Amino acid sequence: MATTETQSKSDMIREQIPAVLKNAYLNTGTFGPLPQSTVDALVELHRKELEEGRITMENYMRSGEIKNDARAEFARVFGCDPNNVVLTRHTTDGMNIAVNGINWRPGDEIVLSDMEHPGGQGPVYNVARRYGVTVRTAKLGDGTGDVVGAFEKLISPRTRLLLVSHLTWNTGTVLPLADIVEMAHRHHVIVVADAAQSLGSIPLDVVGMGVDVYGGPGQKWLCGPEGTGATYVSDSALDQINQTFVGYSSIGAMEHVGGYMTPQHGANRYEVGGVFTPAILGNVTSLRFIRETVGHEWAFQRIAQLGQYCWNKLAEIDGVEMITPVDQMAGLVSFNLAGIEPPALTEKLAERGIIIRYIGQPLGARVSTGFYNNEADIDRLADAIHDIRVSR
Repeated sequence: MATTETQSKSDMIREQIPAVLKNAYLNTGTFGPLPQSTVDALVELHRKELEEGRITMENYMRSGEIKNDARAEFARVFGCDPNNVVLTRHTTDGMNIAVNGINWRPGDEIVLSDMEHPGGQGPVYNVARRYGVTVRTAKLGDGTGDVVGAFEKLISPRTRLLLVSHLTWNTGTVLPLADIVEMAHRHHVIVVADAAQSLGSIPLDVVGMGVDVYGGPGQKWLCGPEGTGATYVSDSALDQINQTFVGYSSIGAMEHVGGYMTPQHGANRYEVGGVFTPAILGNVTSLRFIRETVGHEWAFQRIAQLGQYCWNKLAEIDGVEMITPVDQMAGLVSFNLAGIEPPALTEKLAERGIIIRYIGQPLGARVSTGFYNNEADIDRLADAIHDIRVSR
């Protein structure tokens, strides 16, 4: 159970995130709840745009400052320089930037795992259809075996890119990304990491891991508005991944003689133009709330503690089969309850004010333990599942 100090801080945090007081909000892996300060900042900027207009010089300068602030805040979470951060709308933007930025040739190969979200698979199979690229899929089971070996045996001299989730969206397994990167780089293969479930839920050092591209969302574990996110692109990857879409924000300089344009120096070369500035400000506000009020280290520890607490509570219930491996997990907990399909279980829990989701591949129910949750939320979930089991 939580210490008095932890409980006091948890209560303070929860008071600033109203949605978690209404329901047992256990689905941050899809959408995190919005802090009050985030909504206030977003609404205030909307009000200024309404009253002052959106293209005054002050507002124009403010928009650039907000984007710079967002890159800086994301860089703190990634563990990198802001120059290596591109602002996106979601994880899939980052996957598309990386996968579509390669000059593919027929016969080239991409390796990915059988645990990838459609947002990662989609760009891969798109270039496979367009350019005659071969896709090789590593079968990882629940992700606890020889993951590096499973990938390495599929790599050939034609392999140019490996795409893998750092924390799998379905089984909730934290994969050994640094080891995967080290192996892939020995074979001169670029590694693109889907960070949809890891960005904001586990400690990161993207530079130390050596990963080439690491893309995640703002609306999940970082509790930002929908349509926000960021992707890290390493210095070496900047030299290898071309721009697919180019716009005003992508251009660093233009030689008027001949009309030659050069890209931005950093990762912002992959940003193309107009953005919804209030959403980015909301994202910045959520990131600052987590950094200044919650604390990154506290948030990561709390997510992991509650994940373990949830796993243990559910595993004690008769008829519950755990999918998530307890020794390689963070804050995602997937399971099944005998005799009740996951969609039906999710609906029954929602009727009780307990918000989770169901997943496929494999089919199961999935809980996300955020830093804003507490043990009472987990106890409420476990009691409800027990009652549903005995009353079915």
